[in-house]
Amino acid sequence: MTRPGQRLIVAQGGEGGLGNASIGRDVHLSKGNRQEEVARLSSREPGTESFLILELKSIADVGLVGLPNAGKSTLLSALSRARLEIADYAFTTIRPNIGSLTYEDYLSVKVADIPGLIKGAHENRGLGHAFLRHIERTKVLSYVLDLATTLNGRKGIPPWEQLRDLVVELEHYQEGMTRRPSLIVTNKIDEEGANAIHEELKRRVQGVPIFPVCAMLQEGVPDLRVGLRDLMDAASDPQGVDLSKITV
Repeated sequence: MTRPGQRLIVAQGGEGGLGNASIGRDVHLSKGNRQEEVARLSSREPGTESFLILELKSIADVGLVGLPNAGKSTLLSALSRARLEIADYAFTTIRPNIGSLTYEDYLSVKVADIPGLIKGAHENRGLGHAFLRHIERTKVLSYVLDLATTLNGRKGIPPWEQLRDLVVELEHYQEGMTRRPSLIVTNKIDEEGANAIHEELKRRVQGVPIFPVCAMLQEGVPDLRVGLRDLMDAASDPQGVDLSKITV
C-alpha cells in the first residue's frame, strides 16, 4: 500500500443467506416446512481466509548507514533535536530513529539512523533484513565511517573497507540502491591520527563528497548540513558510491 486511495482485497467475503425476511408472511407453511425453507434461504458460502505479515518501512529523506558503533545515533542527535540511546556497545539502536533537520527557509528534512549493518546483513545475519528494509525509501544515503577503528593499536576495519562492505551489502540486498545521491561522513576526526586516516580515505575513494566530523563535539556538522541540502536540492542527478572507485 504505497499510493493514496490504493485498495487491496486480502480476503473475499462469502455468499450470505437471504434470512427469515425472505419468507413472505402470507405464505402458510407448516412448522416443518417453514424450518426447511428457512434453512434453504439462510444457507451461505464461507469466505476466504488470509494470513498477513505487515511491514512498516520508515519513510525518510536521508538514511545514515554504517557499521555498529560508527556514531550514527550521535550524529543524528547533532544534526537534529532527537534524543537517542547512545552507548559504546554494538546494536544500541535496534530500530530506526528519525530526526528532523530544519533549515533557515523552513525546509524540513527527515533523517533516519539505520541500525548498524554487519557483513552478511543481506543474508539476514545480525538483524539484517529488519535493518535494510528501512533504507528502501530514503532519497539520499549518508555513509558514516569510523576513523578511529585502527588507531592506537585497535584491530578494527579501516574506513575504506567499511565503505566497501556497506556498498556490497546494500547492492546484494537491492541492486541499484547505492546509485542514489550519496555522501560520506568520516566520524571521530578529533581522535589523534584521524586526520591522516581521513586523507588516506580521500585518496582511496573517488566521485563522492566526504565530510569529516566529530559528532560528539558537533565539529563539521554545519558543513554536513549544507552538503545534505545540496544533495536534496541538486537539479542534476548526483552520483552514488561506485564500488569500482573504492581502492582497498
